[in-house]
Amino acid sequence: MKHRHFVRRSMRRAGGDVRFLRRNMFSGITYRWLKNVFGSIFLATILLVILFCAFAKNSYYNMVRDRLRADAQNVEHYYANYNNAASFSSAARLLVDDFEDKDLCEIQIIDLTGAVAVSSSGFAITEVTETPDLTASREDRPSSWVGKYAPSDEKVLSFSTPLYDRYGNVCGSARLITALALTDRHLWRLYGFAVLIGLLIVLITGFSGLYFVKSIVVPVGRINETARELAKGNLTGRIEKFDRNDEIGTLCTTINAMAEELSETEKLKNEFISSVSHELRTPLTAIRGWSETMIAADVQMDDTARRGITVIYKETERLSKLVEELLDTTRIQSGRFKLVVTPMNVVAEFEDTVFMMMERAKVDDVTIEYTPELDEVNILGDKNRLKQVFFNIIDNAIKHSHAGGNIRTALALTEQNVIITVSDNGEGISAEDLPYVKEMFYKGHSQKRGSGIGLGVSDQIVTMHGGTLDIDSTLGEGTTVTITLPLPATEANDAGSPA
Repeated sequence: MKHRHFVRRSMRRAGGDVRFLRRNMFSGITYRWLKNVFGSIFLATILLVILFCAFAKNSYYNMVRDRLRADAQNVEHYYANYNNAASFSSAARLLVDDFEDKDLCEIQIIDLTGAVAVSSSGFAITEVTETPDLTASREDRPSSWVGKYAPSDEKVLSFSTPLYDRYGNVCGSARLITALALTDRHLWRLYGFAVLIGLLIVLITGFSGLYFVKSIVVPVGRINETARELAKGNLTGRIEKFDRNDEIGTLCTTINAMAEELSETEKLKNEFISSVSHELRTPLTAIRGWSETMIAADVQMDDTARRGITVIYKETERLSKLVEELLDTTRIQSGRFKLVVTPMNVVAEFEDTVFMMMERAKVDDVTIEYTPELDEVNILGDKNRLKQVFFNIIDNAIKHSHAGGNIRTALALTEQNVIITVSDNGEGISAEDLPYVKEMFYKGHSQKRGSGIGLGVSDQIVTMHGGTLDIDSTLGEGTTVTITLPLPATEANDAGSPA
């Protein structure tokens, strides 16, 4: 079982690594390697293949040209001997008859008028193809030429050299012509071999380079994902140790050690907050209880003393709420936050909270509007925790409303959910702060008093109920908080006809 689990986990990890590499193929380190290293090698390989092909072609053609040049020099030397004893045409025929390389190339003896006196091909040539080398030889310059030869329309290399009479004057030309088909076939084999070698170099470089890049990019990707989780506050994330002793392995070990230290620090912080909160609970309860008793018992005291006792009661109540929020935070972060889920009428709990907060809002000259539209909507939830959420949301709306402000509350029903909205026309939330207002202890740029815990705890409570808490706000115009809670299956079926 362990072996199969290990194999499946390894396969999932390998598949994830491949997908990660594909996603990052044209970005980051992989892209830079492809662009700078692999791209340079690829272009250099193409350039080397082109240079090799050009060098091979030049070398082969030079070999053919040198052979024809040597034969042309021999022809020029022997023509002088024949020319001393015979006419131009007779000397040309004797020269062609004695030419030994007729099977390798064709030799033509051409006079100054451009007529072919004799050719080793054995055919009578009535029309001479004028090539640049032939023209140059009449000007006493031996020369070669590569191109399509008109009679056969095949690619040839020709070499022409001047012939001299007994007085040392140019009296004609000897042109040696050889087909390049066989030479080109050899060259194409070389070209193919060079391209194949180039492809092998590119492939080997590509695969070895990608393997190397993968050995860097994949670990860095995992490190990045783990670091992102740590940044979000998930201190349980760890990087699986790579079996390597290089800088990557050292970095993984360091980050895991850092995560361990952060976890220990977070644990100590939570334990400290929990301990202090519990220690504060008892004296705060006593102070609040006695101050409430003194206010309710109508104890004889002057106005200053009564005002002081009232302030003590309100501030103690605020501190008690803060202590409870701190305790909830530590429970959430340590995984000890539990819900007591029972069937409950969410309408009744919401209305109780709204009517309770209406009296509180009057003190700040804020009006809360609520029009009952539903009598009963039963869900499965922790009514105390949901009332805590309703209280936090409405309390925030009151704190961030201006004098004379208005808060609108509503409860609606859909086929699958019950939707609760609380809207105010207060100061609103800036676009910069809005994405973070549900994070623990985040207060942003607000100058209102508060711990920054309430929304974070409320969001966690709603999430644990399977719902969502969404905030839509515009700075200077107001905020709307929408709480969506799922209905049980039976309630969802009957949602079309609320009681």
